[in-house]
Amino acid sequence: ETVIPKLLEDLQQALFDKALKNREEHTYTAHSLEEMKQVAAEHTGFVKTMWCGGLACEEKVKEEAGMSSRCMPLAQENLGDTCPVCGKPAKHMIVWGVAY
Repeated sequence: ETVIPKLLEDLQQALFDKALKNREEHTYTAHSLEEMKQVAAEHTGFVKTMWCGGLACEEKVKEEAGMSSRCMPLAQENLGDTCPVCGKPAKHMIVWGVAY
């Protein structure tokens, strides 16, 4: 019962470390939660989006896309005016990564 969760955690950490080393090549843009899910399913890396800052939206991304917010040193971009999760006005660019 404890071996499988530990193996999954180790795998997620290895994927995160690989993406972090090559973040320029492994950072994708998404404009909706569906795009975020698709990127998470197809690629190893990070997804940058705009965000309203709401905890409920962060929880939804974590639950549905398997990602959580990350502090990443990326140049700020205007990726839209609304949060891709709830549609409320968004003022911050945020980077999401594998949740672990």
